[in-house]
Amino acid sequence: MSYHIARNTFLLTVVAILCMPTLAMAQSPRLTVEDAHFVDSHGRQVLLHGMNVISKSKAQNYLSWHGPDDFAAMRRWGMNCVRLGILWDGVEPEPGKFDDAYLDGVAQRVAWAKKNGLYVFLDMHQDLYSVLYSDGAPEWATLHEDKPHVTGSVWSDAYMVSPAVQTSFDNFWANTPAADGVGLQDHYAAAWRHVAKRFAGESAVIGYDLMNEPFPGTAANEIQAALLQSRFAQILAERSDGKVNSPEEIAAMWLQPEGRQQITALLDDMHVYAALVEAQEDLSVKFERQNLQPMYQRVTNAIRQVDQDHLILLETSYYCNSGVRCGIEPVNGLNGQRDPNQAFVPHGYDIVVDTPGLAGANSSRVELIFKRHAETARRLDMPMIVGEWGAFGNWDERILPSARVIQRLFEKHLCGDTYWDYGRDIQTQAYFPVLCRSLPQRIAGTLLSYQSNPETGLFTCRWEEAAHVTVPTIIYLTAGIAENVELTPKGTRYEFEFVQGNSGPVYLIIPPTGKAVDRTLTVRPTDK
Repeated sequence: MSYHIARNTFLLTVVAILCMPTLAMAQSPRLTVEDAHFVDSHGRQVLLHGMNVISKSKAQNYLSWHGPDDFAAMRRWGMNCVRLGILWDGVEPEPGKFDDAYLDGVAQRVAWAKKNGLYVFLDMHQDLYSVLYSDGAPEWATLHEDKPHVTGSVWSDAYMVSPAVQTSFDNFWANTPAADGVGLQDHYAAAWRHVAKRFAGESAVIGYDLMNEPFPGTAANEIQAALLQSRFAQILAERSDGKVNSPEEIAAMWLQPEGRQQITALLDDMHVYAALVEAQEDLSVKFERQNLQPMYQRVTNAIRQVDQDHLILLETSYYCNSGVRCGIEPVNGLNGQRDPNQAFVPHGYDIVVDTPGLAGANSSRVELIFKRHAETARRLDMPMIVGEWGAFGNWDERILPSARVIQRLFEKHLCGDTYWDYGRDIQTQAYFPVLCRSLPQRIAGTLLSYQSNPETGLFTCRWEEAAHVTVPTIIYLTAGIAENVELTPKGTRYEFEFVQGNSGPVYLIIPPTGKAVDRTLTVRPTDK
């Protein structure tokens, strides 16, 4: 059903979406990269926003519990993107043998996403490298040399303290042959080629996230040694009232919950924190350029043999999650020239992630993390999606200040995001309004700024419209149809499409002017 209301000099059209998808809900056109932006086939800039969907359970064949209704829910919540996790162990459970039944399950989830106008990028996920320690590489690809596996008070501590995890990474970076005589990276690249061949013709899949949070292996020990012999350790000792006297004591404290809490409190001082990230930078960059970059190029070459179009998505090293500068470079195509379709997909977590102190995330530390990522995106001349952030779990209202700080940073840096991760009760969480928020999805030109206030419903947006774009700008609004809509140039028309039923969230459809013009939008909630 539809009806028309004339107000002032513009026409307001309201369309209630019942069963058939309309303009905003239609299948999403393929994305490319232009001028460091994601651009659809109509020439509109696309802002990607969504969640991670993944299963790390071998018992579930690494296929998540999410069904068609869950993908439809993401669309209702104003999302247009899914970071869909896949596991090397699922793709290649035996050397050189690929599990196409597993990829059928992945393809089913891609189909559910596509039906709801959601883009998908595939994330080859790992935590602690292997299924032997968490998830990722198959057992046959885990060359740990019988080293012991050691854990800490937080699951990720094993990166730093487990000889088995570190040695397994070392053998991967060295391309050490598996039992069949083929190098581990060669196997990994072949697995990616098999995945890319399967999805090369799928328009809903926008790209391939080559490895989740790559870690350097035993080189981490060198990074830790440099850290504990740096200005950071000296400053920390000076400010700990004599409680910390040596680098060894600092390391021991960090592995215990109470000690970690004490050090984290000292790292609220940004002078101390800046010294921390600076001490890690040179060696982290060395790993990225000597080990990570060649692997990225090897995998890109394998993918480009079967898929020339989908995006190559590049992550930073594990250390850059907390604000260490990134040293990766763009990858090349098979012609040896810069590949035109690639993007930057860093992660952003404060050091309190996965701890009881998560709600106490330091805003200054978080701002530094995203500032560094934005600097890297500009250096690379690539669009940016923050592939993971949050991990808020079942936190109550105390998490809201941290969540809103991150939202503001996404708005400041005009980047996309996929929240970690889509839990069964996500809609009931205190931070859900930060996930389901008003934002510009498709801009008929270039997005200049926007801001959404989940508490008041106020939404503002500014963009430079391109004369050659002939399709509408699309904005998702959580506040429903607001009477107070201000749009420039004045007198232009717009339409609303209900997300479902005849109330609640809507898509604001703004036809283009056909001119190169600066446009602004302000939406205020209706007074009740």
